[in-house]
Amino acid sequence: MQGSKSPLLPDHVLSAILTLAKRESGGGRFAFRSHDFQLQEIFRDLVGSGKYPILARTFVFSDAGPEPYSPILNESVSRLQLSGLIGRENPDYEVLFLRPAAEKFYEEALAGRLSDTDVAQLRGVATELLAKIQLAGGTLA
Repeated sequence: MQGSKSPLLPDHVLSAILTLAKRESGGGRFAFRSHDFQLQEIFRDLVGSGKYPILARTFVFSDAGPEPYSPILNESVSRLQLSGLIGRENPDYEVLFLRPAAEKFYEEALAGRLSDTDVAQLRGVATELLAKIQLAGGTLA
């Protein structure tokens, strides 16, 4: 089957990527240290690679400014935080972590809506995200 079974929101895509990255990392708690500009850079590189059409459809980057920036990505992080699926640790909110509710949301609300193609792309993104977090100076906490 090509494409999604139903339209996915950017928040759904980001939540799925983070959940699959947690599974890929094999750890209990999935948390990583990364500033917002680093997360923007990682996703800009992933979108720019052209390997993941699901990302290109979801996160559009604007060149109007000193660095390309995706307002949609920033808003998705904020909405996932407000909904309790991810968290940010003090004092500088530079550690982003996945809450247990995110995996439940993935299993109950997203997994059935994703095509095999979507899941394969999202798994690829999750794998590259883990590598890029470490390359960008972020660390898995």
